[in-house]
Amino acid sequence: MEITYSLIKDTIVEEKIEGGKLYCTFKIEGEVFEETGFVKSDNKGAAKVTRMVKTTAIGRMRSVVLRVLRKAVGGGFAGTMVSMGGAEAIRQQTDGAQFSRADKEKATVGAFQKVLKGGEIFYDDENKRWRVSRELSAFEKKLKRDPLESPYDRKILARMLVEMARADGSIAAEEKEFFENFLTEETGSLGQLMRAPSVSVVECEEISEELQGTVFMIVAAVAITDHDFDESEKQKLMEYSEMFGFKDDKRDELMVMAQDYTVEAYVKAKGEMSRDDLYAFADRIGMKRDDAERAQIRLEKRLVD
Repeated sequence: MEITYSLIKDTIVEEKIEGGKLYCTFKIEGEVFEETGFVKSDNKGAAKVTRMVKTTAIGRMRSVVLRVLRKAVGGGFAGTMVSMGGAEAIRQQTDGAQFSRADKEKATVGAFQKVLKGGEIFYDDENKRWRVSRELSAFEKKLKRDPLESPYDRKILARMLVEMARADGSIAAEEKEFFENFLTEETGSLGQLMRAPSVSVVECEEISEELQGTVFMIVAAVAITDHDFDESEKQKLMEYSEMFGFKDDKRDELMVMAQDYTVEAYVKAKGEMSRDDLYAFADRIGMKRDDAERAQIRLEKRLVD
């Protein structure tokens, strides 16, 4: 199915340009989705966009997971745009003048395609409109059932995510973009969080039991989508589990939720995939091969139903 600007026009709430970046907000059946596109009008820029599109399935999966988690914990472009101050209106006018309508529409379509890859929306061909997928994974159900609404809980999550991101010695570009759109004055900036002390057991105890599970599950999902999920990150997850006081079965249940969702995101990003490819991915994230196959089958059942 070809995605055109006219096909998605009715879903667009807002489009804002900052430099060559287009911040897009879409609304479908009351649900808000935010993504970015890149506006390039010259040939050199077009080549750059082509290279960016040709990312690996794991890279696409990671972008989808980070976007869904950003939305789940209340992050969004609104805070990013507000932080730009009064000069933003002027920049929009000057930046917008650099690009043709076709350039901007192409960038908006690119942003929408990112949302589409997340599997949260689909086109109802019979009724000729975009719809929200109502069947959710166990991971997504928990995010909705036990959302992180307290500034304190979000700040602890943010600190854990930064600690986890630094566990392998570097913070990836996708993570930096995630933090930019998630962090607020309440959570503190990325620089402030990097300078903050490590999260303590006492701080973990101040989060309710239900939300401790949400925090751990989110941190686990972000960790296992890393391009190089290594022993340092695995050890950090075990450390957080102990700080929350989880028993082994509780920790394993949350890990399975995070792994299942990650497998689903990978399958959506990859498209058709062999069993060997699925098994290789399961091995990389420390998941049993049979469990990964079951996660893929559950996704297929929901998509068919």
